[in-house]
Amino acid sequence: MSFSVSFNLAVPSGAPTPDSASMEPGGEYETLVMEACSALSDAGGGIFRIGGFGNNEWPLDVAYDLSAFMEQLPSLLASVRERREVEVDLYSQGIERTLTFRPSGDLVMIHCDSRTNWVPDPERESIAQSELVAMLSKLSRDFAGGLKAINSELSEVAPFERWLEGEV
Repeated sequence: MSFSVSFNLAVPSGAPTPDSASMEPGGEYETLVMEACSALSDAGGGIFRIGGFGNNEWPLDVAYDLSAFMEQLPSLLASVRERREVEVDLYSQGIERTLTFRPSGDLVMIHCDSRTNWVPDPERESIAQSELVAMLSKLSRDFAGGLKAINSELSEVAPFERWLEGEV
């Protein structure tokens, strides 16, 4: 098993349209992500997955854990593309893990540090840089697509509207 991250949304039939978010032009990205994850969670049917380090499916939720990851996605994606080291802190209670992404030639070495009694096994995994970029790009498109699927006005806000068009 190797590192993976994904978001899938299966909107239940008859799912309510989310309340309009209080969007302001130029709103803070982190705030938009929190509102988006709240809307996706309220709609139901969304699954946020991270696997790796000895566990195929970490116990994650859409409202909080996806928000924590998506807040850091732009920095993660830019750093992986530019072959720079970057950390992602999954800080929610019960998860409490830090992923460190280090470039190594055509690979990205990922180190998982747990701040709970869960022990990653192995502590390090590697993935092709191109595969990681593709995976993270797909995550952003699927996230934006989820917003569109639940008819959230947030799907029309930057950067989500660009993500829908594949500009990640």
